[in-house]
Amino acid sequence: MAKKPLFESDISNNIPSNKDQVIVNFYNFDNKLLYENKYSFENVISDATKDFLEKNIETLQKLFKKELNKNNIFYYIKKNDNLERIEDYNKTISFYIYNLQDTIALLYHNSSTTTFSNSFSLNIYIKYKYRYKHIIEKIEEYIINNTYLIGKPILNEAEYYLYNKYTKQLKIIKYSKEDRNNLQLKYYSSSDNYCNANNFLYIYENNYKYDNIDSNRLISIDLINNKINLISSNFPKRILHSMIYIPECYIFIIGGKNTKEVLIYKIKEYNINYKKYPYLLPYEVLEPSLIYINNKYLYIFENSTIDFKILRINLSHISPFEIIEIKNKKYIKMNQKFFGVVKNKNSILFLGGQMINLNNEINKNCFEFHYDTNNLVRSRREFQSFDINEKTFIPLGSDIYMQLIEYKKGSKYVPKILFFDGRIQEVEKSEKESMENKI
Repeated sequence: MAKKPLFESDISNNIPSNKDQVIVNFYNFDNKLLYENKYSFENVISDATKDFLEKNIETLQKLFKKELNKNNIFYYIKKNDNLERIEDYNKTISFYIYNLQDTIALLYHNSSTTTFSNSFSLNIYIKYKYRYKHIIEKIEEYIINNTYLIGKPILNEAEYYLYNKYTKQLKIIKYSKEDRNNLQLKYYSSSDNYCNANNFLYIYENNYKYDNIDSNRLISIDLINNKINLISSNFPKRILHSMIYIPECYIFIIGGKNTKEVLIYKIKEYNINYKKYPYLLPYEVLEPSLIYINNKYLYIFENSTIDFKILRINLSHISPFEIIEIKNKKYIKMNQKFFGVVKNKNSILFLGGQMINLNNEINKNCFEFHYDTNNLVRSRREFQSFDINEKTFIPLGSDIYMQLIEYKKGSKYVPKILFFDGRIQEVEKSEKESMENKI
């Protein structure tokens, strides 16, 4: 028998009272029921989510296979077959039943019953989203406002270059004898890696023998007072990896031979530990070029073998690595390797590295990647060969970026400052100038 039509008077007569109860069900995104409990219509959503968390800790840890952080759990309610995230947990359960679900349909479905007691249910769907709490909204602006000293370890020396963006001076700083002895500091080698982070230089030392165990060390140098600190001697062995600073306090260590794990070090006083990114790289990447774009995507470029690869992750809601398909891949041969990267309007420009001759390729221009269209094109900029260890150019001001490099001049390595503001400017420091600035 068909149900009778539902009139406005039926609805007003059947609005549940505070004495009525509703069953709240918690499901994962695969529609598996995780928990259910009864509440009154005057209970707020946070009453239900609090109960859910307190009574399901072990279940959630098994489900997400990670150390549980309740701040990373998000709750959703279905509206018109779409899942919408709950934003206000202080609203009542009745609010979500009548405003996010189809109220008329619910009442019509129950109109033949004499009471609404225990006849309502609310389904809540949960999702665990890994995320980092301390990523600044305007990354480039943060670096520009907080960084004025940039360092670079000197190859085969226990020294580093120090550039001051205010005075525009470049100096050479020697490790003190005390630091060298106490910390057993070694000469910087081509198998080590480093990155700048807010007036600090972080060096990832490779192949350090510690208590007869091969391990890597993470060292920080305070560029303001030249104080060197050994963070840890127990970081995983890495070779052919890259590092990038993500403000406010994260260093990502990405790539390396025989590994797909990404390490994250949180810059924090007395922190000697690293964590692993929740997802593995889809494949091994060697000496990847890294850049963070539009406060959202961390791009990873790798061209150490025949195939040029692009990956990215969205750090606003930590996600698996996404393989980016180049739309015009079959029309272009990518033969620039081990390059640095810099933002250039709506593209990422590849600078330096090596240009490999492929099939008598005579075009000597750099490449650039348009991330809005996923197209790889030849830039108008002529390729210049230089080795760049820290692959990311550092923002100095509005659309101005810089990086320190070394090149061999005779038997000596000579520093050069690269500035990019839509074009490359090179400031070379002679050996005499460098020696005059030596401290």
